[in-house]
Amino acid sequence: MIADMPAPSKYSRRHPEPKKRRPSTVTVPEGVCPHVKLLFAEMRRLNITYQEVEDRSGVQRPALKSWRHRTNPTLTSMEAALAVVGYQFVPLPTEMALPPEIVAELRPIAERIGLEVPAAIQLAAEIAYRDKHLADLKAST
Repeated sequence: MIADMPAPSKYSRRHPEPKKRRPSTVTVPEGVCPHVKLLFAEMRRLNITYQEVEDRSGVQRPALKSWRHRTNPTLTSMEAALAVVGYQFVPLPTEMALPPEIVAELRPIAERIGLEVPAAIQLAAEIAYRDKHLADLKAST
């Protein structure tokens, strides 16, 4: 007899089901910098509004919207906006920025894993950044 009873409802008239958020209307602009495209694509994917980015980053909504077609963001503004969607703005060295002996040591590694030297430098820099970032997180806890 108990098995025939319907399962209790999670929501009631007094505690209704929360309203579903409507899908994002943020579009990814063409002809803008890659980091600006990334920001708008992530805003769309995460269903984050301009207002939420403004509230959490401190970058004004008109400034965000002007990045789509008029102006380029400052580094500080871009870092703050990207942090809202879970990204960090990290500079990566180029082959010209590294000492020649490091580039020479990376060449055989790049060949072994089938990468061009610039891609290998980027990979090494990303790994070094990740390891340092994780070490900093462990030290702070």
